[in-house]
Amino acid sequence: MSESKPVREASSFLKRIVESIFPDFLVPKTESQRRRFLLRNLVLHFRPTTVEASTIRLSLSWGLGGMAIVLVLLQLISGVLLKFGYEPTPQAAHASVQMLIHDVPFGRLIRNLHHWCAHLLVLIAFLHLLRVFFTGAFHPPRQLNWIVGLVQLGLILAANFTGYLLPWDQLAYWAVTVSTSMFSYIPWLGELLRQAVLAGPELGAETLRLFFALHTAVIPMMLISMMAFHVWRVRKAGGLVQLPRPNADKAQRVPVQPELLVREAVVALVLMAAVLLVAVFINAPLGDPANPGLSPNPTRAPWYFAGFQELLLHLHPFFAVCMVPLVFGVALMAIPFIRYEGALGGVWFISPGGRRVALIAVAMAVVMTPAVVLLNEGVIPMFEGMASSGWIPFAVIIIVLTALYAAFRHIGQG
Repeated sequence: MSESKPVREASSFLKRIVESIFPDFLVPKTESQRRRFLLRNLVLHFRPTTVEASTIRLSLSWGLGGMAIVLVLLQLISGVLLKFGYEPTPQAAHASVQMLIHDVPFGRLIRNLHHWCAHLLVLIAFLHLLRVFFTGAFHPPRQLNWIVGLVQLGLILAANFTGYLLPWDQLAYWAVTVSTSMFSYIPWLGELLRQAVLAGPELGAETLRLFFALHTAVIPMMLISMMAFHVWRVRKAGGLVQLPRPNADKAQRVPVQPELLVREAVVALVLMAAVLLVAVFINAPLGDPANPGLSPNPTRAPWYFAGFQELLLHLHPFFAVCMVPLVFGVALMAIPFIRYEGALGGVWFISPGGRRVALIAVAMAVVMTPAVVLLNEGVIPMFEGMASSGWIPFAVIIIVLTALYAAFRHIGQG
């Protein structure tokens, strides 16, 4: 029986998607060619023999992607060492961390290293995202890699969040309690999501076991897989993004070893020295054992979720926890698929107009941040009743952002 027309059209559509992501995947090959495919495209393509000289300058990428990889490797190594002494139960978790600190040789240093690398990784990943955005490294054929990068940032935040609870002290216990309570504000599914994250109706032993499994097994495997695919896609797209040139075939190329390898080694060694220095002199915090009956004042979420907690003070919970993250997330996902007048990349802020827009945005942030704080303290409370539903402040935010986008677009083209 022949396939129906809708089935054939769907199959053709899926085939085009796969071919756009893996251009060589569906090409017929002999058995020996198939065996060489993975080696050539998935292994050797991570490190080509030569690269264009213009792509290895530090000011193009600042080595942020390589720094993220180094920090992930440090996290994996230090995390494996910490697992030898850690016990993921509410009765023994805090005591096992104290044992690692006081009784295990170099245990304090390893924990400090793991702790500070985790926080630095969030910062480096966010800066890398900004670098990709401001250099236009999301235009075709890099749209998929932008999405993969966003997923990796989400996995890094998830790794930090799940690891935050493992010391089982007051700070970790109540920070996770505050963070997971935000799920309750999501309509219809909020309470189900909260209980799914906690593996039960409240934070307890099941939550700790779930977070330990996610932090030490599931998330690392997913993150490493996504990182490998991310690097592979960068190489398939021709390396770091740069301006299109008429004589690209004649561009000067230099050998990866030693030109690129030495630069990457220097960045990695400087980063490891800096993190190690911090780990030697600044100890990772460890409070009293978790006490579900004694809430500290104030109770705060981890710093990378503090923005949501702050929004709850100014917006209706539905908007602070659901609408704002949803709109922001959809906007980030849509960035590479918006129609642009020119797919330029490889230059910071694209053009002199773009650099002008960036400077104006920084100046406005410096001025508007204290102004908004003053408004929040004096003017906004007088209209608290009008804004209690959240629609008014949310509408104001959308209008202001739309007006700023239109103004910046005009300035950038001027």
